[in-house]
Parts: sequence; C-alpha cells; structure tokens
Amino acid sequence: MAIGKADEARKRIKSRGYRLQLYLVTMGKCSAPLAKEADSIVRQISADADIDIVDGKRVLHLLSDYLDGVAPPVPLLEIEIESGQGVTLDGVLQRFDQQTKIESWVVPVAVDQIARMYESAGIRLFARNVRGFLGDTQINRNMKETLDKEPGYFWYYNNGITIVCDSAEQVSRGGNKVLRLVNPQVINGQQTTRTLHECAGKSSKATVLVRVISVPRESDEDAQRFENLVSRIVAATNWQNAIRASDLMANDRRQIELERNLRKLDYQYLRKRQSKGEAKRNAGVKHRFIITKEELAQAVAACDLDPLIVREGKENLFAESYYETIFPKSDPDYYLPRYWLGKHVSKEAKGFPERAYAKWLVLHFIWDRLAPVLGKKTLKQLFRTESEASLFPTLSRAISAAFKGASAYYRAKRGTGATQVDPSSFFKRSGHHNELEKFWRRPATKYRARFMKAWTAFTKELDNLANE
Repeated sequence: MAIGKADEARKRIKSRGYRLQLYLVTMGKCSAPLAKEADSIVRQISADADIDIVDGKRVLHLLSDYLDGVAPPVPLLEIEIESGQGVTLDGVLQRFDQQTKIESWVVPVAVDQIARMYESAGIRLFARNVRGFLGDTQINRNMKETLDKEPGYFWYYNNGITIVCDSAEQVSRGGNKVLRLVNPQVINGQQTTRTLHECAGKSSKATVLVRVISVPRESDEDAQRFENLVSRIVAATNWQNAIRASDLMANDRRQIELERNLRKLDYQYLRKRQSKGEAKRNAGVKHRFIITKEELAQAVAACDLDPLIVREGKENLFAESYYETIFPKSDPDYYLPRYWLGKHVSKEAKGFPERAYAKWLVLHFIWDRLAPVLGKKTLKQLFRTESEASLFPTLSRAISAAFKGASAYYRAKRGTGATQVDPSSFFKRSGHHNELEKFWRRPATKYRARFMKAWTAFTKELDNLANE
C-alpha cells in the first residue's frame, strides 16, 4: 500500500507539477555538513522540492512558537530577489552583527514573489503580527491606486515588508538569487503583503522593499533577545496604521491561552484588531459568540476597578498599570460571568440616554452582589450557559431597579442652579462606586425595595437551576 502511494505521489510530482516538501524530524542532533549534503541532493532533482530538517532544538523552538500563538508555523519559504527587466542590482545589502549574531538583508522583491509567498503560507505568515488585515482602509486604498496607476513607483512610495526568521541564506535557484528563510514571520507589512496579493495580476511591474532579519535562538538568552527584538520592531515600524496599546498586548501569552480556552466553549475571541470579515474567514468555522479583547477588558475593569477607569477609554485598560489586574489568568470562568453581566446591564441601559452614563457604575454595583453568589465554578458556568440562552427576567428587573437608584443618586448629588452638573460630567468622577453604596443604605425607598424583591427571586431561580 505504501509503495503504491509513493508511486502515485511520484507521478503527480512529475506530471502535474506538484511541489515536494520533505521533512526529517529527530529529537537528537543533525550536523550542519549532513544537513547541507541532504539539501544539495534534493536540489539536484528536476522537480520543485525542499527538505526541512527539524532537530531537537528546533522542536523546542516549535513548542515556544506554539505558546506564542505561531501554530502551525511556516517551516520554510524562498523569495526570489528581483533581477532583469531593465533593473540593475549592484549586489545585495547584507549585514552581520558579530556580537549578537543577528544577520539581515535588504532586497527588492517583485510583487509576484510576494503574492506567491502569501499563497504558500497564508495567514500563518502573520502570527507574530499584532493585528490582522484591516481591510478597506484609506492607506490600503492608496496602495491599490498606486499599483493600478503607477506600479513602477510602488518601490519609492511604500515602506516595505519586514520578516524575522530563525535563519536565512542566499542560494541560487534556476540562475536567480533566492533568500531561503527558516521559520519566517512577517512582523511589519501585512497590509502591504495582502494588498499585493490581491493586486498581483495587474501590477506585475511593481517591486517592494523587503527587509529580512535572522535572529538566532540557540540559548535562553537568544530566545529572550528574539522576543524583545520582535516586540520593539513591531512598535517601531508599524506607524502607517498606528499601533495602539491594545495591539501591543495581542500576542501576550495570556491572550493566546485565553483565545484557545474560549474557542473550546464556542467563542471566537478577537485578540487582534482586524476587519470583521477577516476575523470570520480566519476562524474557519462559525462560532456562536464573538468577543473582542476590548469588550472583555471593559467588563472586567468595570466589575473590579473604579468604573471611572472604563470611562477614560478602552486603550487605557491595556496600559501596564492596569493590564495585569484586568487579565490575571486565562480561565474563561473568570471572565465570562463578568462579560455576560455586562451584556445584561447594557441591554437594560439601551434606549435610556441617561443610563448610558451610569452603565459601568451599575455593572460594578451588581457585580459586587453577584460575585459572592457565584462562588462555585459550577454556578459560574450555570450563569454563563443560562445567559447564553436568554436573559434572566428576574435579573433584568433587579438591574432596572439599580439604574433607578443610580439616577436618584445623580439627582441628589448633581448640585443645583448654576453649579448643577450634567450626567456625562458627573459620572466621570472617581469614587462613585463607594458613594453609591453609602447612598443605597439610606432609609428604604421604592427602587431599593424593588431591587431586593427582584434580586431575591433571581438568586432563588439560580439556586433552583443548580439543583435540577
């Protein structure tokens, strides 16, 4: 059976133009001369073929890449350096740093080679990029216009593409100079790469600048240097489409673990900024729910911190001072109860302009009471699954009563006459969550009685569901 399959594979390679990719995987070592000899033998055959040797160190690198969200990786790519067609290339700019062992190249590459690179690797090529494809932005439209009207000038207008890899070497393939990259990742230039791929058929004269940086990862020190260097290059070079604080956290390992854990519950977690169409295409399958990391951050921050912090802006939540508090773990049972309570509160605020200003304050108020009720993991999961199905009507009434209490609090504290403060300015002050608690403990009021009645019914409903 195996011989038959090998014969069939050989026929397809010889007669149908299939590409042959060979792998040798070992947990041991493979000497450089032996690897070079194997590569030389493979190159001598007439078909389009490569061999990739994965030794013990590469296996550990692959594990590290998996934890960083680079899975599956791109083991090998070749990009042809532009030559001919009236273009003179006087050597290749190559730089080697003796101290760090980092080697880099700066070369011109024809658009069809970039399109071929993307065809071969797909979106895996951008796993270390902090964003997805942004779609129909003004910058991407400008690139398309240049490719359509002035393809020969694209080289001068575009900032180019930056690729990091574990190793690279210049080889000859069919008389052309080729850069052979091991474990490559595009960390700047995803918008350019994707746009060139879209326009490849009508912009054959276009050329783009490609910078390749080969960073060794042999030791722990090398690996740390690699991570730091990638982060700094991303922050320094992605300026055409501005980098946000939330973008820089997109590849944090906790975000990657959270994405994988939420996927098991049929949630698509968008840790990278991208167009909605791109997110759906990348998912491969349709998920029941889609959550962005910004939405999750807002819900957690409103529940656990001063609600004012959420009103100061989403990007602020990804600052170093708040990030570890908002994203302390990768357990969905920590995040989803807060997220769904936020959805319930938002639904009760809809249609009431004044409630929109108090939304984060009311979410904090309700969570302070819900958190002790959801003490057990089973109750957290029950609250999530019931929330996914429909809104608890008893919880809805409790939230509505809490909003009425927040409105009464505002009216009592807003001031009078010329000193009266509008709702937008009022709820931008800090400490309201503590002051509302004091206000709530005043002598009995209608909204507080309604809240307690609805809350008691809700907790009883939850208890009954848990005991079914």
